[in-house]
Amino acid sequence: MIPVVISGGSGTRLWPVSRSSYPKQFCEFYDKSFLVNSVERLLPLGTPYILTLENMRAMTLRALKEVEFSEDRLIAEPMGKNTAPAIALLCKTLLAKGLQSEVVGIFPADHLVTDSKKLIEIIKFAEDLASKGEVVTLGIMPKYPATGYGYVEVSKEQVSNSGQLEAFRVERFLEKPTIERAAEFVDAGNYLWNSGMFVFRVDVMIDHFKEYMPELWNHIEKLKADSSNAKHIYSNIESQSIDYGIMEKLSKQVCIPVQIGWSDVGSWDEIARIAEDMPDYRADSMAQIFAHEATSNFVFSLKDKVVGLIGVRNLIVVDTPDALLISKKGDSEKVREIVKMIQLQGLPQATDQKFEIRPWGLFEVLADADKYKAKCIKVDPGAQLSYQSHEKRAEHWIIIEGEAEVELDGQSKVYKEGDYVHIPRQAKHRIKNVGQAEVVFIEIQTGSYFGEDDIVRYADDYNRV
Repeated sequence: MIPVVISGGSGTRLWPVSRSSYPKQFCEFYDKSFLVNSVERLLPLGTPYILTLENMRAMTLRALKEVEFSEDRLIAEPMGKNTAPAIALLCKTLLAKGLQSEVVGIFPADHLVTDSKKLIEIIKFAEDLASKGEVVTLGIMPKYPATGYGYVEVSKEQVSNSGQLEAFRVERFLEKPTIERAAEFVDAGNYLWNSGMFVFRVDVMIDHFKEYMPELWNHIEKLKADSSNAKHIYSNIESQSIDYGIMEKLSKQVCIPVQIGWSDVGSWDEIARIAEDMPDYRADSMAQIFAHEATSNFVFSLKDKVVGLIGVRNLIVVDTPDALLISKKGDSEKVREIVKMIQLQGLPQATDQKFEIRPWGLFEVLADADKYKAKCIKVDPGAQLSYQSHEKRAEHWIIIEGEAEVELDGQSKVYKEGDYVHIPRQAKHRIKNVGQAEVVFIEIQTGSYFGEDDIVRYADDYNRV
C-alpha cells in the first residue's frame, strides 16, 4: 500500500490566514499544520509520498522536518492543473519505478480526521478491494444538509464487508447541491459526502486514463525522467479534476460509507462549527474576546489582540497583521469574491503573507518604507542562506538568538546574541546556523531598492544559483 498526500490549493477559502503563498495545509489551526497531521495519521501504512507543486517544495520539506520526511518521496508538478494531471503524474512516476501493481491511496493534505485509528482500518479494507481491480471511494456519512460538498450516490448492492465495514456500488457522483437538494440527499440515506479520498491499483488507474482521458495520458507519457520538459508538457495540459475526468465516468466502482470525525475545514463557518461541536479542536486563536450583548460570534486572531464585541451576533471575525475579515455566519464561503476584488486592485494582501518560507527557515517583514526595510529572519539549525550580494542595498544584522557563523567577503566569524554585523553594498555574504537552536536576527536594509530580486547568488545549498 502506497499512501499519497495530495497537497495543492489556491489558499483562498480561509483568507486572510491562508493565501496562495501560504495555502491552508501549512496553517497551524490545531497545534500542527494540516499537512503534518495528514502525514502522521498515515504513517502506520508507511511513509507517504507527497504530491505537490514545485513552488511549494521548500515549504513542504520544512514543514515535514519533524516527521523526518525524505525528499525522494516528494513529487512536484511544475504548475497546478487540478487533480487529474496530478494523479496521472503520480501513476507515471510509480510506473517508472516498477510499482504499477501496487495499491495507492489518495488523501488530501488539508482535511481534519479525528479518528485516525478507524481511518487506517477502513483503508486496509479498501486496499483489499482495490487489489482486485476496484476503484474505491471513501464516502462520509452526512450529519446535516451540506452545500459545500459534492455527493456520491450508492446503490443497495453490497459488494463486500469486513466486520462493520461495508462497500457498495456507486450509482453516480453529484456536484455541490442547493440546500433543498442536500436535505433530500440526507433524507434518502444513500447519499454520502465525497471526501476526496480514494484507493486504486496503479495499473488499473492508468488503464482508466488511457480510456477516459487519452489526450492527458499521451502528454504525461512524454515526460522525461529528469522532468526537464515538464513545464512544456504541463503548459499543454487541460486543467481538470479526477472526479470529472474519470470517477464520474466509471461504470464499475465502489464506495465505503465511513464515520471518522471528518471535515474538509473548507470555510470559516466550518472552523466555527468544529469549535462549537468539538471543543478539543478549537482553532488556536490568540484573541482575548470581551463581549457585551453579543452572542454566537466566532473570532480568530494570529496576534495577541484584545477584541471587543458589542450588540452583534452570528459574526465571523478573522484578524491577521495586514488584513481583517468580517462575515455573517453562513456567508464565509464567499470570501473568494473578496480575494478577487483585492487582486483587481493589485494589492499583495490577496496572495502574500507578511512572512515567506524558505528552504533554510523563514523571514517576516516588520517594516517596509521608501528608505529602509526591516525583517525578522529565522534560520534552522544546520541550515545556511546562499552566498550572495546585493547591488542596491546594504544590510545591518543584529543577532537576537542562537549562534551564527557569518561569512563576509571570504572571511568567517561566529556571532552570538547581541552582536552586530554590517554588510556593505555589493559585499559577498552568508549566514549559517552553527548551533543547536534556531538563529533569529533582525535585518535592517538601507539603500535605493529592497526587492527580493536584488540578489546575486554565488553558492547555494538549494540549487538556486
